[in-house]
Amino acid sequence: MRFLIRLATIIALFAWTGFATAEQVTIRMWMHEHPPRIPIDKSIIADFEKANRDVKVQYDVISGLEYSTKLLTAFAAGSGPDLFNNTSTLVTQYFAARILAPIDYDALGYANEAALLAKFQGGFDGIRFQGKLYGVPTEVSNWACFANNAIWREAKLDPKTDWPKTWESLPAVAEKLTKRDQNGVPIRRGFDFAWTIPGTFWFTPNTMIHQLGASMIDEDNYKAALDTTPSHRAFQYLQDWAVKYRLGGPQYTASRTDFLAGKLATECSFGIWGIPQMQAAGIDWTVMPAPRWADAVSDNGLDIYAYYMMVNARSAPAAQRAAWKLARFYTDHAAELFSGAGLFVPRTEVTESAAYKENPAAPFFLAELKKAKFSPRVVGYTQVLDTILRGKDKLVQGEKIDDVLPIMNEEVNAVMNRERARASTLVK
Repeated sequence: MRFLIRLATIIALFAWTGFATAEQVTIRMWMHEHPPRIPIDKSIIADFEKANRDVKVQYDVISGLEYSTKLLTAFAAGSGPDLFNNTSTLVTQYFAARILAPIDYDALGYANEAALLAKFQGGFDGIRFQGKLYGVPTEVSNWACFANNAIWREAKLDPKTDWPKTWESLPAVAEKLTKRDQNGVPIRRGFDFAWTIPGTFWFTPNTMIHQLGASMIDEDNYKAALDTTPSHRAFQYLQDWAVKYRLGGPQYTASRTDFLAGKLATECSFGIWGIPQMQAAGIDWTVMPAPRWADAVSDNGLDIYAYYMMVNARSAPAAQRAAWKLARFYTDHAAELFSGAGLFVPRTEVTESAAYKENPAAPFFLAELKKAKFSPRVVGYTQVLDTILRGKDKLVQGEKIDDVLPIMNEEVNAVMNRERARASTLVK
């Protein structure tokens, strides 16, 4: 009898102390590098392991430049992580390769999809496929336009009253803010697009096209829609900006860099996360909505993107359940991730937090977010974007829209079809 009592005590002690047992699960978690977020991640994981002593988390942070490539390489080799985070522009690649596990609501700790959606104020459209959700947002971001108030005042303009509401009226206002040399070359731009950021030419033209009721890519039929009237209008505008009006272009210093240096009057590719950079640079700023077309059929601002926690469908069932459990634990720290790392998720605990209420631009960004749309999702996003960028280069060199866009459309379709076929064989 004493032996049985002693044995029961030893078993209970091992279970309580969390020593390795046959039921312990190790899950691999991969995240892209975002320095302010890393210490928060480590704290969340430590608390999760304390609360779930049957789960061990192997946490790896990978350089943002290498992250997406390493993910796909690992998945192809059958050694990918159980839980991982990435952007809405890339999730179709994972879905097509059968990497994504649909949400396990029981493991995630929600009764059903409705209960999950009730916790958020949007952000899920980028991770829904064929009626199912495959991830939980850890960041939902949109861009807006920021004015350098000092430059605007110098031009005797006020961004609160003089900021153009339409794309059609933007060139005239930008010209008033522009300083040119004796040859007419801008030495200070009033506004310019973020030509040096590749993703800009996914978000920006598509924002304009969304406002006209269309998109660069017809997701439903999985076909490019670049050789259409709305696309012609958006890309013609971008070409005119650089070639006709000579208000900017890819030959100039990056717009974000010049804005933070006080050399650009207006910049439209910063999210709410850019405000600390402006404060550090001593920029007195005003935030404004992106222009709309005068005849817009949709009142959306700049397209949005999101990062999601996703689970590897090829992981063992126990690892998948533990991964969804960690995804819930992690996303329940949304307020901490916003205040400490600037990662915004539209949840009540975020919008009611002190960090949110103390940020004067936060209500504006949330209001614009509710109107915004996700850019189209494709397999082979990087390759498709490269094709569009090559077309953009031809346009800013002065080639005709009617010559460039049909070829761009044909090439994008070829890339999408090739990459989708390739993705379907990525994971066996």
